[in-house]
Amino acid sequence: MNDRVNELQTKYLAKNNYFAVSTSGKVYRRDTWESYGFCENLVGQADFIRWRDIISDVDCAQWSEQAENFINQLDKPEDWQRPHRFCLARYARKILEDDNFREDLVYNKDIDDEYIYRYTIISRLKETALIKKLNLLPDEEKKQLFILRDWEKEAFACEDVFYAVCGRESFYYFLYNKEIVKKDYEKYMKELEDFKRKDKLF
Repeated sequence: MNDRVNELQTKYLAKNNYFAVSTSGKVYRRDTWESYGFCENLVGQADFIRWRDIISDVDCAQWSEQAENFINQLDKPEDWQRPHRFCLARYARKILEDDNFREDLVYNKDIDDEYIYRYTIISRLKETALIKKLNLLPDEEKKQLFILRDWEKEAFACEDVFYAVCGRESFYYFLYNKEIVKKDYEKYMKELEDFKRKDKLF
């Protein structure tokens, strides 16, 4: 039974051209593989099954059908395959990787100096590549960085989306020519503060 559960957890319940639903009920974009929210009617069921190790082909078929119906009702993301979106997704992934690295430093006693050095160098190289890619974006794409999307507000509880939303301040300082986006950035930060005041996470 555990093998069956593990097999399901490495797959997706449903996919279409734009989205995929994991066995935990999380919805992902298929261009950047960022979180896009949750398939609410599956989340509780999926958690229950994962912990209790109770599963059947009938359950799987029902979940897949519900997941497919859910993502088929979603519109194509307005920033689908936009270059600035890939920068945001890359930044969020890097922050998550750094978080995992810091946890390893605390809890994994087998980490040696060579591993730490190698990770640090690779992390810096990734940041350098991101800054270069960011500054090569067309001006319009740079301005698109500083628009808080409705879907981001809805998926704000997801770690990667949280980092992408809150990381725009870093993006602003990464840009060599800030004047192009200064007004957009100031407007974005004001909107973000307003959103944070209203959001229950804060």
